[in-house]
Amino acid sequence: MRQSSRKSYYPVDLDRIASDVARRGIDIAPTRQTWELLARCCATAAGEQGRDAFHTMAAVWPDYSRHDSELCYNRALRPTARAVSIGYLATALKPHGIDINHARYRKRGRLQIIKTNKPRPKPTMKKIPVNTMLKTQLAGRSIIGRNQLTDMLLRYLPQSRVIRAVQRYFIGFNSFNTGTLGDALIYWQVDENKHIVNAKRIYYRADGHRNKKMPPMIIYPDNPQCLFGLHLLKDADPDQPVAIVESEKSALIMSMIRPDYLWMACGSLNNFNEKFLEPLRGRLIVGFPDVDIKRAKPTNVSVSCALWQQVAKQLRLKGWRIIIDTTLEQTATTPQRMDKIDVADIALENEKNKAIERLKKK
Repeated sequence: MRQSSRKSYYPVDLDRIASDVARRGIDIAPTRQTWELLARCCATAAGEQGRDAFHTMAAVWPDYSRHDSELCYNRALRPTARAVSIGYLATALKPHGIDINHARYRKRGRLQIIKTNKPRPKPTMKKIPVNTMLKTQLAGRSIIGRNQLTDMLLRYLPQSRVIRAVQRYFIGFNSFNTGTLGDALIYWQVDENKHIVNAKRIYYRADGHRNKKMPPMIIYPDNPQCLFGLHLLKDADPDQPVAIVESEKSALIMSMIRPDYLWMACGSLNNFNEKFLEPLRGRLIVGFPDVDIKRAKPTNVSVSCALWQQVAKQLRLKGWRIIIDTTLEQTATTPQRMDKIDVADIALENEKNKAIERLKKK
């Protein structure tokens, strides 16, 4: 007997939201990627009835084309299109002072539940060929001018060290046009058996920080994920400690500055858990959480640090060798907490100062 699946949604008044966005001239889809995400969001929330609302919000874009928008929305309505929840629209509008949870943007009625007899389709893991990863890599070509983040690293670190780290971590390049929105790094996730599991695409600005207008994208959403840099475990010394940071960029930078650790990244705050860390069981693990202006009570440390300390405590009770480094937590200033810095930011700042001192001596 087939089990029934449920699809729930809140009765959001997309037409009213769209009219307020157009009236205030808010551009929530400045790039093609966000434009397509907006289309899928409207299609997921309202289906065909959300087409007019999508056109109204997209028309604020200076390069708006109704023909292209029609094709985009048609693609969003396909059964194979990836669903985007209404939370994407809420997040995009919140910085502009529009809260879609307000009663003004809610249709009358309670939460609607649509019951169907169709079983939920099980996501199928896609096998990623090695050639797919190799096509994005440098293949021995010069690294200068390929990406904004790597160009920034080349200003303060030796070129040979940067190239070796990029090749060691299987870093891919989405575009060779520096300075455009298509300029991104592809962080390939390869497990301890050298099998390609997934990949994440992240866009950067000229200063090396992540471009927040272009959210990170998991390239294979139906595939599981693993620690970034996990493939290094197979050839590493069994006694070498493993350092865990949150972002892939931090693991890449710290591997060049502190090679005494085997640097890996969990990809997000909540990925620091037993499931992600399972391949590291038996090794010495050192966690380096980011700092944040928000504090957790009663410990009065950053929320990220408190969460990682709690996970480490639970794993130690199971026999794991895991500790959390709180040096950054104890020394971070208030401006640094507001910027949500991590250990790589401090290390790179020290390298910048050393480079400046070398230039002064010359």
